[in-house]
Amino acid sequence: MQQPTEKHIENKERRTFLKLAGIAAAGGAIGLNSACRSTTPKVPAIDPGLSETGFWKSIREQFALGPDQVYMNIGTTGAMPLRVLENFDRYNRMVARHPMGFADELGWDFGFHVQREKLSGQFGCSKDEIVFTRNTTDGLNTILFGLPLERGDEILLSHHEHVSALSPLYILKDRLGVVLTEVEIPVLNLEHRDQVVEAFQKQITGKTKAILFSHIPYKTGTRLPADALCKLARDNGLISIVDGAHCPGMIELNFREMGCDFYAASGHKWQCGPGATGILYVRNHGDNLPLLWPQNSCLYQFVSQPVENDRSRITDFSSLFTLRGQDNYPALQAMLDACDLWEEIGRDRIEAYVCELSSYLKKRIKQTFGDSVLLFSPDKPEFTSGLTSFNPFPDANNQKKVESFVDRLKKEMGYIIRSTEFHLHKEDSKSTYALRVSTHLFHDRKQIDAVVDAMHLIWKDL
Repeated sequence: MQQPTEKHIENKERRTFLKLAGIAAAGGAIGLNSACRSTTPKVPAIDPGLSETGFWKSIREQFALGPDQVYMNIGTTGAMPLRVLENFDRYNRMVARHPMGFADELGWDFGFHVQREKLSGQFGCSKDEIVFTRNTTDGLNTILFGLPLERGDEILLSHHEHVSALSPLYILKDRLGVVLTEVEIPVLNLEHRDQVVEAFQKQITGKTKAILFSHIPYKTGTRLPADALCKLARDNGLISIVDGAHCPGMIELNFREMGCDFYAASGHKWQCGPGATGILYVRNHGDNLPLLWPQNSCLYQFVSQPVENDRSRITDFSSLFTLRGQDNYPALQAMLDACDLWEEIGRDRIEAYVCELSSYLKKRIKQTFGDSVLLFSPDKPEFTSGLTSFNPFPDANNQKKVESFVDRLKKEMGYIIRSTEFHLHKEDSKSTYALRVSTHLFHDRKQIDAVVDAMHLIWKDL
């Protein structure tokens, strides 16, 4: 049997140190000790008067993340804050005791007027434009299958879209003959916003009806210029559809200022609400409102049909989608509670903190892995998000190495990240693979340093 060498012992000790360092940073800052108590922990109050360091420490204490790992995959799903978790449990027990308590005790009356009013105010729109959904996929399906598309109509989309959009798009292609045209967005050579806009502009034809894009593509984490792309659509008489799965809870949003027609997003990722919660924006003010058939609604014959689905005659358009069968009202109310917590912290403050951590992570990656590392999202304010995707290996097409890296980082070091797969260029025959790290409001620079050091150790061993 091979005896362990001094190097093996040193690496093992370093692995143990890095794992403990990351967990200690998490445990000391994320309320892990209290989360493991048998009694319900007292959620610390948020004091905006604290120093910057003290303030974000108090924010990290709002969460109940496990003590055995450092979770950095918010791009897949977030973590409910303690107060949201407690409320969610209370709401479920309330409805279990009184099955119709969602109306009497939770206040979810028919039409969701109070809830839509509250949520719309947080996202720069009005009550008649906001819809509660189950997730981004639900919202995108509601829009794409509700548009009056015909054979030969064209939809432009980026070459980095998620299957949540691609699946309904390909159904439209196969069922109705809708033409899908992929637009290659720059990755490694992205320097300015106009590059993205010009890429879409070049593909617009007389048959183009809509532009669909991810505000932050999950593959790379680059923040695309949503306002400029929506203006491009508007100037050319096109419908703008935005997949905003990663945006609520990460960046501050104002749908009216963005100028989009439709925006589908999730409540369980960066907003840290329960699973199967989301929001959908449907523009209901201004000129040229797109015709939309409310296929995912129980109220068509009561609201739309009497006025022949004429948008100009439906004042409260989003009310159409307030009855779509039985909803999970405890989950939706808990998502609203998470939104209220974000408002208390300050969405602009959260965005600045998350993006600063992301920028710091990118700099540490470059310093640690060298100039040869591939960063798939530029370290520039206009493109930065809480997602950082990169590949430190000489062969960026090596799927096995990337997947092994993610697995070992979890098992040996206790850090949870994920991998993504995409084509750098639209016509590439081989996929490029990336490591994707999420940084959110419950992380800090110490954890960034620790995860980079841990990744570097795994990288040297592969």
